[in-house]
Amino acid sequence: MIKTITRVVVSALLLFSMGFVATFSLTKQKINSGPYQIKKGLSGSKNISKAYTVSEKKSLKKSVESAVRVMSVDESGEGISLASGTYFVYNNKYYVLTVSHAIAGLCEDLVVTYFTDSAKCIEYTSIDSQVDYAIIEIEKMPNRKPLSVLNSIEFRPAKYPRLLDKMYYTGYPNNIGPLSFTGTISGFTDSGTIFLNSYAWTGSSGSGVFNDRGKLVGIIMALDVGTTQYGVDVLENLLIVVPTHHIDWASALLR
Repeated sequence: MIKTITRVVVSALLLFSMGFVATFSLTKQKINSGPYQIKKGLSGSKNISKAYTVSEKKSLKKSVESAVRVMSVDESGEGISLASGTYFVYNNKYYVLTVSHAIAGLCEDLVVTYFTDSAKCIEYTSIDSQVDYAIIEIEKMPNRKPLSVLNSIEFRPAKYPRLLDKMYYTGYPNNIGPLSFTGTISGFTDSGTIFLNSYAWTGSSGSGVFNDRGKLVGIIMALDVGTTQYGVDVLENLLIVVPTHHIDWASALLR
């Protein structure tokens, strides 16, 4: 179990270090400049393939409509962390769920965006660096549809994901996006952390992962790493996902 935990921690640190180095020299003016320009309408929830079932389309719609980009500037004003997040509402307050390693600086230096729309951070309500998640209260985003915590998050242990269950997520890999992906559950660690066979890269961290019933089951934490005779390499198709069961919702929201 110790080896498994160590491997997960190393993987998380690797993805974070890659993201920070890749974005450290960016300026605020370049935050929204990805390598490709994404068409807003074509990337929206009204343009989902007809090849999916009604239930699957519902999951994809929730994923697309709640996905946001999280941008945090460190205290020096030079280093910028780019990540993904999920927008949700609870008790008439608006929040974003992301990974803790996406938080580079103070709340006042963090902004959540979707194309040209943006919202400022109001408060860090919970940052758990051990599990690697953060819940941030933000301003309301008029062009995003927030998830309902009670209706869209899978709390029941009996509904825990099973091997080869279909999953869906939307995020910002390589500062491109929002991009949507499908995947399947490949396995679990002793602690219940999920291995997802899909695709991710720097910037995908914090993306919400949904099952085919439209329930949020976790957030992408890191990519796995492998060691060969040629050295250490990143497995961009094997994602490590923090399950929603590991998040202390009560402490963050019932204050």
